[in-house]
Parts: sequence; structure tokens; C-alpha cells
Amino acid sequence: MIFRRSSLPFLFAAATASLLISCSDAEIGPSDVPVITQAIYVVPENYYDEPYKKYVSSENFYVNINQKIKICGIYTADKDTLPIDLSAPYYSSHRWTIDDREAFASVVYYSFDKAGVHKVSFETIDKLGDTLVSHANIYVNTPTTISLQSPPNHYNQVDGINANGLELSWKIYGIDPWETSQCYIYASYFRDSLWVSPLGAVKCNNSVSLLDTLNMKVSNGTDKPSTKTNDFGDTLYYGFENSTIYWGVHAVIKNGKGDREHVFSDVYSFSTKLQNDGNAIVEVPVACRFNQYPEKSRLVGAIISSAGDTLSKISGIKGNATIRKTLDPQSNVKIVVCDSVRTEYGCSSMTVNLAPSTKTITDTLFLQDKVKPSIVPAATELSRDDRIKFLILDNGSGVNASRITALLNNDTVNVYSYFEDYTLTIPNICKKNCELKIYAEDYANNKAPDVYWRITNEKETTFITGPFSKTEGSK
Repeated sequence: MIFRRSSLPFLFAAATASLLISCSDAEIGPSDVPVITQAIYVVPENYYDEPYKKYVSSENFYVNINQKIKICGIYTADKDTLPIDLSAPYYSSHRWTIDDREAFASVVYYSFDKAGVHKVSFETIDKLGDTLVSHANIYVNTPTTISLQSPPNHYNQVDGINANGLELSWKIYGIDPWETSQCYIYASYFRDSLWVSPLGAVKCNNSVSLLDTLNMKVSNGTDKPSTKTNDFGDTLYYGFENSTIYWGVHAVIKNGKGDREHVFSDVYSFSTKLQNDGNAIVEVPVACRFNQYPEKSRLVGAIISSAGDTLSKISGIKGNATIRKTLDPQSNVKIVVCDSVRTEYGCSSMTVNLAPSTKTITDTLFLQDKVKPSIVPAATELSRDDRIKFLILDNGSGVNASRITALLNNDTVNVYSYFEDYTLTIPNICKKNCELKIYAEDYANNKAPDVYWRITNEKETTFITGPFSKTEGSK
């Protein structure tokens, strides 16, 4: 809204006309000064064109917390909108007030670190001494998040018959008073297709219940596993063990302008109980982080009871695999896995509880390479005509060739070097005595020790000594 406070009118008495020394039709009077109006625009900080070419002025703007914006004052003279750089001749001064802070530029770069409604006013004194005042509200949105309430993520003791229904509930945070929201519920037996089609929509502060059987139908057309009896009279189940259902929430939040924000929850899951004689199944995904050669890894280990007894051994499994075992139900079962080939990955472990007739799929058990690559000269004495060669060895994630740098007396020699078959080959361009530094990393970002080597050329022979630390070099 714009308010105009008029200055005192110019009063000219006829009796004083004779006191005017000079008067002509060329003098500028109030009617000759263009009447200006003003408006407030809010645009992204990285928008560099005139705001009115793409955006509209308003008294209400909606931005996100910490979003970088430009608050612009735009003038119109005789119905022509003025570019910011050309508007200065049309006013005497102007002032912004943003939450009690003042600024005096035409454009103010700003961001709000607190959610809520922030007041903005823009006051201009024009060439006639009139005051124009515009006001706007900037609504800063609270970040929206969705958290799980029930059932717990990866819960594996749901009754597959589901006679009483299963409640899915969540909590949504960050819906501001000027926003409305609606939540769409998704569920699927297949994680990759979860977000394809929603089951329905509800108010975001509600929960939903899944009705009817939760077990996925199998080939025999029922929700019960097929059975057969073996030669010993045991009843065997096949067709499926249990069902895992993946679900999530998609919240659509609309502000007063009608802009929509889309927020997705994490993917949650729960599983139905096994229809068996009470045994538990555990599945453990195992991966070696940043491993460039998972096919070369061999995983070994054991599953150990809380009493220290070995329940099952693990052997001969390639890296990035899933370990699956059927065990008696029990608590505090420890699972230990090691890489017997890529030994720098060492071992990793986790502890799980196994309830009767449940299938537990754990989080991924990661093995991590925490060992630095080692660097050694292929030979410490060689002909001056030969190239200098260093072995860079890493029995974990592998040497990252793009992260190798060789410095000879602090000058890079990478352009003349190459790394192949674990060997860094460097031209011998040292004239007499040189200091060689080699920087290397593996794919797990472990850096080789920060040391250097001395290159000494005597007649027809090159000698390599070291490694030396920086402390040794300063002595």
C-alpha cells in the first residue's frame, strides 16, 4: 500500500510579484516534475535483469529460511517503469526498514535466518518533497521435515493376516500458519516402484491403517505358503517366507501465493512374521567401502552367540554380497566379517536380536580401508639413463591414479610421468642432488605418509635414499 504525504503548497501573493527579479515560462514548477509511484519486489539474489521483467510486485512474499534474495525498490514515472540504474534523478532520498534495520540502497541483498513474518517498509522523498511509503510482509518458511512414528522402521513382527489392521503414523514439522498441507501415502512390496502411485491422500496430521492381509499372494493364488512333506515327515514351506512392505509419505505444502513445496519422507519398511516353526532368518548386506575390485575380495567370519559359541561360519563370499543364515531365536548375536584378500579392510561387526519366526534384514555392514598406501623405490641404485621407479602399494580400496603427484625440487614432473601396474615411473631430470616428494591417495582417501626422498647423481649412477620426514630434513 502506498501513502503520500504532501508538502506545503507554494503560495504566491499577487502583491509580491514585483519583487521577483526574473521570471519566465522556462522556469520549472511542480507540474513539470513527473509524478512517481513505487513498488517493492523480491527476487532471487542471482537474478540480474530488471525485477519487473519477470516478477510482480506485491505486499506479500514467500521465501525459505536462509534463502539469499534481493529486495528492490522500483519506480514508475508518468506510467513508465524505470530501470533501477536510471531512477536516481526522480527522487531525493529513500530508506528501507527491514525488521528495524535500515538500509539506503535501491537494492538490498538479504537473507532471513529465522522463520516467521518479517516486516519491510520502503520510504522515498521525491523531488517535490513528497513522501512515498510502501509496506510488505516477507513470510519465511520453516523447513519441512517428516519423521516416523509407527511402526518402527524395519519392524519384523507384524501379523501377516492383519485381522485388526496396521496403523501407519508419522509426524510432520514446519507447517507455518500461512501454509496448508496434504499428505499422500505410498506403499509397495517393491522398493524401486514405491513412489509410482499413492494409496490415497489424508490431512498431514492424520494417520492411516492398512487393512486386509499384508502377505503378498504367491503362485498358488493364496496368501498362505505352499507346503510339502519330505521323506522324514517334516512339513516344508515354500513359495514365500514372509513379506516386506515399503512405505513413505509425500507432503505437498502450499503457501498463500499458491506455490507448492514437495517434501518426501525416508523410505520406511516393516515385515510380516515367518510362517514356520519359530526359527529366525537374518540377512546381512556386506560391502567394502570404495572398493574398486569387489570381485577380488573374499569375506570370512562367524556368527557368535552371546555366550561366545560359534553358531555359523562365513567363508568364500565375494565382496558386496549378502550373508543369509537361519538360526534359533536369541538376543545379542554378534556377526563378524573380515576381508581375507584385501586385508587392509580388516574386520567389522554388528550385534542383532533375533525374535521367533522373524526375518531380520540388517543395515549394511561396511568394511572400511583405513590404511595408508605405501611408497617404496623399485631400486635404490640405477643407471643415470634409467627412469626412476617407485612402487605405490595398497591392498584395500586401491591406489587412485588421479591423486598421484610427483615433485622434484618442488617442481611437478607429472607431465613426464605415468602410473601403471602399481609402478610410478618418473624421468631422471635431476642434475646433481634433488629432493623428490610423491603424494598419493587410495580410493578411501587415505593419504600416503608425508615424506621425501633424496636423489643423488654421481657420474653414471643415481642413488635414492630415504624416506625422510620433514623434521629430519631440517636438521
